[in-house]
Amino acid sequence: MSPRAVLAVCAMALVAPLPAAAQGGPRAEIDKAVQAWQKAFNAGDIPAVAALYTKDALLMPPGADPVTGPEGVQTALAPVAKTREQIQLTTTDVTGSGTTALETGKWVMTSQDGKHLDHGKYLVFYKKEGGRWKIYRDIWNSSMPAK
Repeated sequence: MSPRAVLAVCAMALVAPLPAAAQGGPRAEIDKAVQAWQKAFNAGDIPAVAALYTKDALLMPPGADPVTGPEGVQTALAPVAKTREQIQLTTTDVTGSGTTALETGKWVMTSQDGKHLDHGKYLVFYKKEGGRWKIYRDIWNSSMPAK
C-alpha cells in the first residue's frame, strides 16, 4: 500500500465515530441508572427517583410545564406514586463520552393489575455529578393517538 493510501486509511479511522461501547462509553453505568429509576418509580419511591436527577435538572413531561431540580421532579411525579402505575423502560441507544451521555428508549406504562395504559419514547441526557451519572434533561411523549 502506498504511503498516501496508508495515511488516508489512518485519517478515516481517526474521524469515524465509534460506538459508545468501543470507546469505553457509559452504557453499563447508564443501564444501572435506568434500572434504579425504574425500580424506584415502580415502588412508588419518588424521593429516590428525584435523587437520580442533577441539582439543575429539567424535567419536561408531556402536557405540562417543565420543572427543575430534584424538588420539581418529586412534585411532578408525586401524583403517579399514589396510583402505583408501573413502567417498563427499554433503552435503545446510549451515546456519549467524558461527562455527558444521551440515552434514547421506549417505555410502557401499565396499571398495577397489568392493564396497558400508555406507551411511547424518551430522551434522557445525563451528566456526571459527584462521580455518578445523573439525569440532567428528561423528556418523553406518548406514541398513542390523541383522544
